[in-house]
Amino acid sequence: MVTKYIPNLDMMEKGQGFPEILPSDSDGMFNISNSNVNEELCNELNISSDDAFCYVYAVLHSKEYRERYAHDLRKQLPRIPYFKNKSKFIEIGRKLIALHLNYEELEKYQDVTIKMKQNPSFRVEKMKHPKRNQIDTIIYNSDITIEDIPEKAYEYIVNGRPAVEWIIDQYRIKKDRNSGLIDDPNDYSTDQKYIFDLLLKIINLSIQSVDLINDLPSLEIIE
Repeated sequence: MVTKYIPNLDMMEKGQGFPEILPSDSDGMFNISNSNVNEELCNELNISSDDAFCYVYAVLHSKEYRERYAHDLRKQLPRIPYFKNKSKFIEIGRKLIALHLNYEELEKYQDVTIKMKQNPSFRVEKMKHPKRNQIDTIIYNSDITIEDIPEKAYEYIVNGRPAVEWIIDQYRIKKDRNSGLIDDPNDYSTDQKYIFDLLLKIINLSIQSVDLINDLPSLEIIE
């Protein structure tokens, strides 16, 4: 996962982050920064620090890499070998980064069937599938149903589950049992269609991500 914003402490507590750029002045008095990318990696591959960041991001998305190093990835920081076809990894890594950073600017996925009642409400309470394994359909609310969602949209996994499922799970009204406080995602934006549009954008993002990941070259280590 890549972000252009400073992650909150809760995210950092449960995970690890690796900024591309580090400030050299801890007091923040001077606008000077240094690359956080390993200089040895850049020299070995004869690439810039920006290219190296894209290279690493692509490698971490490789299915073959995740399968080959699954045991190590569960126990320690990922090791990034020097693979052949570095230019292809850099190219796809850059596209993945641009896609994931700018998801809110993506076009809504068009190749679905949207069934709406007249003058529908876009307010969401709890999205769901009609049946447990009927993932080609999402009941957005009592007024709107999205059908013909490609199975490929569920192949892009973030932290153990499809990105689409994260939207379904997180964008729902929740009430805290202890405090009684209500967390209503409909209050996040003044745009009443924000969540609906976001869902369609994440479907688009997921499909594009899967296509890019499937286009990654096989892993051939440079000896």
